[in-house]
Amino acid sequence: VLSALLQASPARPAGPAELYGKPLRGLSAVRLSDVLASPERYAGKAIRVMGSGAGASASAVTISESSASLRVETDGSFSLPDKLDGAQVIAEGRIRKESGSPTFVAVGVEVKR
Repeated sequence: VLSALLQASPARPAGPAELYGKPLRGLSAVRLSDVLASPERYAGKAIRVMGSGAGASASAVTISESSASLRVETDGSFSLPDKLDGAQVIAEGRIRKESGSPTFVAVGVEVKR
C-alpha cells in the first residue's frame, strides 16, 4: 500500500536553496519553543533557528515551528524576498530581547521553497 501511495504522488523535487547575508556556518538548530521559553539563555550566543516562513518584508520574516513563532530580522546588511509563506527558513544569528518578545537578528538566512 505504501509503495502504491509513493508511486501515485511523486515527490516534488526541492529547488536550490536561496542564500541571503553571510553563508551559514552549520550551527546546531535550537527549537523555537526553547528560545521562547528561555531567551536569556541564548542571548549573546550564535545559534541557528529554523521554521516555516510566514509573510516577509525586506528586513523581517516570522518563522513557526509547531505552535511557537519567532520574528527574524536581518542585521541590516542584506534584504529578504517578499512572500516567504510556507518556505523553510533557516537562520543563524543572535537573540535580542528588549521589552516584549525576543527577536532573532540574523546574519545569514537560507530559504528552501
